[in-house]
Amino acid sequence: MASFWFDVLVPGPPEQVWARLWDLDRHTAAIPLTTTTGEPLGPGARFTARTGVGPLGFDDDMVVRSWEPPHRAVVEKVGSPLTGSLVATLRPAGADTRIRWEQTYAVTGVPDAVAALAAPAVRAAYLRAVRGITRP
Repeated sequence: MASFWFDVLVPGPPEQVWARLWDLDRHTAAIPLTTTTGEPLGPGARFTARTGVGPLGFDDDMVVRSWEPPHRAVVEKVGSPLTGSLVATLRPAGADTRIRWEQTYAVTGVPDAVAALAAPAVRAAYLRAVRGITRP
């Protein structure tokens, strides 16, 4: 699988940042052409990020595998065409919070080596999304 990671400093303490990071409405607002829906997040919760325009698009189905508020969550991508997992770890950094985002991903029908070529662009897109989602 392809992988990437980043650290980002976000305003506010971990409890506030955690609440913003896992608010599905914030995902919809921050990620272009994507609507995120699902049950309230917690252990075993399922949610979907639908990206597309009209009938053209795809679903990114996910399940929360580990939930340790406000410090760590593990989410697995369980659908098609996307699989993989992400680990989000939050640590206090003075009055702010540092998020470490580690992600693996694969795309159905795309060799891992080819998917890995997109890692810099995928990383940049996720970094932008996390900044937007967690903005106060």
